[in-house]
Amino acid sequence: MYTLDISGHHVHTTEEVQATIKEGMDQLADINSQITSIKVIVNSENHQNKSELIVEARVHIPGHDLFASVTTDKQLGAAVDTLVEKLEKQLLKHKSKHEGRKHHPDARDVESLEEREEQEEFNELERREAI
Repeated sequence: MYTLDISGHHVHTTEEVQATIKEGMDQLADINSQITSIKVIVNSENHQNKSELIVEARVHIPGHDLFASVTTDKQLGAAVDTLVEKLEKQLLKHKSKHEGRKHHPDARDVESLEEREEQEEFNELERREAI
Protein backbone atom coordinates (compact mmCIF):
# COMPACT_ATOMS: atom_id res chain seq x y z
CA MET A 1 0.00 0.00 0.00
CA TYR A 2 1.21 3.48 -0.73
CA THR A 3 0.48 6.97 0.53
CA LEU A 4 -0.86 9.49 -1.96
CA ASP A 5 -0.31 13.21 -1.47
CA ILE A 6 -2.14 15.51 -3.91
CA SER A 7 -1.63 19.26 -3.78
CA GLY A 8 -2.57 22.13 -6.02
CA HIS A 9 -0.81 25.40 -6.74
CA HIS A 10 -3.15 28.04 -8.15
CA VAL A 11 -5.65 25.19 -8.58
CA HIS A 12 -8.35 23.97 -6.25
CA THR A 13 -8.16 20.16 -6.08
CA THR A 14 -11.76 19.08 -5.79
CA GLU A 15 -12.82 15.57 -4.85
CA GLU A 16 -13.39 14.85 -8.55
CA VAL A 17 -9.82 15.94 -9.38
CA GLN A 18 -8.44 13.83 -6.54
CA ALA A 19 -10.48 10.80 -7.65
CA THR A 20 -9.15 11.13 -11.21
CA ILE A 21 -5.57 11.30 -9.97
CA LYS A 22 -6.04 8.42 -7.50
CA GLU A 23 -7.48 6.21 -10.24
CA GLY A 24 -4.41 6.84 -12.41
CA MET A 25 -1.97 6.24 -9.55
CA ASP A 26 -3.72 2.97 -8.65
CA GLN A 27 -2.77 1.72 -12.12
CA LEU A 28 0.88 2.29 -11.19
CA ALA A 29 0.47 0.36 -7.95
CA ASP A 30 -0.84 -2.59 -9.99
CA ILE A 31 2.44 -2.61 -11.95
CA ASN A 32 4.75 -2.37 -8.95
CA SER A 33 3.61 -3.30 -5.47
CA GLN A 34 6.75 -1.81 -3.90
CA ILE A 35 5.57 1.78 -4.33
CA THR A 36 5.62 3.42 -0.89
CA SER A 37 4.52 6.96 -1.73
CA ILE A 38 3.32 9.13 -4.59
CA LYS A 39 3.28 12.93 -4.50
CA VAL A 40 1.28 14.72 -7.18
CA ILE A 41 1.31 18.48 -7.74
CA VAL A 42 -1.22 20.15 -10.02
CA ASN A 43 -0.25 23.66 -11.08
CA SER A 44 -1.90 26.24 -13.30
CA GLU A 45 0.10 28.99 -14.98
CA ASN A 46 -1.11 31.84 -17.12
CA HIS A 47 1.11 33.07 -19.96
CA GLN A 48 -0.06 35.88 -22.25
CA ASN A 49 -3.79 35.07 -22.32
CA LYS A 50 -3.00 31.34 -22.37
CA SER A 51 -3.51 29.02 -19.45
CA GLU A 52 -1.35 25.92 -18.99
CA LEU A 53 -1.94 22.98 -16.72
CA ILE A 54 1.15 21.30 -15.27
CA VAL A 55 0.85 17.95 -13.52
CA GLU A 56 3.93 16.51 -11.81
CA ALA A 57 4.37 13.27 -9.89
CA ARG A 58 7.15 11.75 -7.82
CA VAL A 59 6.88 8.01 -7.19
CA HIS A 60 9.03 6.51 -4.45
CA ILE A 61 10.06 2.87 -4.47
CA PRO A 62 12.75 1.53 -2.13
CA GLY A 63 16.10 2.84 -3.30
CA HIS A 64 14.74 4.90 -6.18
CA ASP A 65 12.51 7.88 -7.05
CA LEU A 66 10.74 8.26 -10.38
CA PHE A 67 9.59 11.63 -11.67
CA ALA A 68 7.39 12.75 -14.54
CA SER A 69 5.79 16.00 -15.60
CA VAL A 70 3.14 16.90 -18.16
CA THR A 71 2.36 20.38 -19.44
CA THR A 72 -0.83 20.79 -21.41
CA ASP A 73 -3.60 23.21 -22.23
CA LYS A 74 -6.06 20.32 -22.26
CA GLN A 75 -8.20 18.81 -19.55
CA LEU A 76 -6.87 17.26 -16.36
CA GLY A 77 -7.96 13.74 -17.34
CA ALA A 78 -5.80 13.76 -20.48
CA ALA A 79 -2.85 15.15 -18.53
CA VAL A 80 -3.16 12.46 -15.84
CA ASP A 81 -3.39 9.72 -18.51
CA THR A 82 -0.19 10.99 -20.16
CA LEU A 83 1.53 11.26 -16.78
CA VAL A 84 0.55 7.68 -15.90
CA GLU A 85 1.89 6.42 -19.24
CA LYS A 86 5.25 8.11 -18.62
CA LEU A 87 5.51 6.67 -15.12
CA GLU A 88 4.44 3.19 -16.30
CA LYS A 89 7.32 3.18 -18.79
CA GLN A 90 9.76 4.16 -16.07
CA LEU A 91 8.41 1.54 -13.65
CA LEU A 92 8.60 -1.21 -16.25
CA LYS A 93 12.14 -0.19 -17.21
CA HIS A 94 13.19 -0.14 -13.55
CA LYS A 95 11.52 -3.48 -12.93
CA SER A 96 13.27 -5.13 -15.89
CA LYS A 97 16.65 -3.81 -14.77
CA HIS A 98 16.27 -5.18 -11.27
CA GLU A 99 14.63 -8.48 -12.09
CA GLY A 100 16.96 -11.34 -12.81
CA ARG A 101 17.66 -11.51 -16.49
CA LYS A 102 16.58 -14.75 -18.06
CA HIS A 103 18.84 -16.38 -20.58
CA HIS A 104 17.64 -17.45 -23.94
CA PRO A 105 17.08 -21.24 -24.03
CA ASP A 106 19.64 -21.65 -26.84
CA ALA A 107 22.30 -19.58 -25.07
CA ARG A 108 25.59 -21.32 -24.32
CA ASP A 109 28.08 -20.46 -21.61
CA VAL A 110 31.29 -19.17 -23.07
CA GLU A 111 34.52 -20.39 -21.49
CA SER A 112 37.56 -18.21 -21.25
CA LEU A 113 40.82 -19.52 -22.69
CA GLU A 114 42.17 -20.17 -19.19
CA GLU A 115 39.07 -22.13 -18.19
CA ARG A 116 39.31 -24.22 -21.33
CA GLU A 117 43.00 -25.01 -20.69
CA GLU A 118 42.31 -25.98 -17.08
CA GLN A 119 39.47 -28.24 -18.20
CA GLU A 120 41.72 -29.93 -20.79
CA GLU A 121 44.40 -30.52 -18.11
CA PHE A 122 41.81 -32.02 -15.80
CA ASN A 123 40.44 -34.25 -18.58
CA GLU A 124 44.00 -35.44 -19.42
CA LEU A 125 44.75 -36.27 -15.77
CA GLU A 126 41.44 -38.03 -15.45
CA ARG A 127 42.11 -40.04 -18.65
CA ARG A 128 45.47 -41.20 -17.28
CA GLU A 129 43.75 -42.01 -13.98
CA ALA A 130 46.11 -39.71 -12.11
CA ILE A 131 43.22 -38.22 -10.20
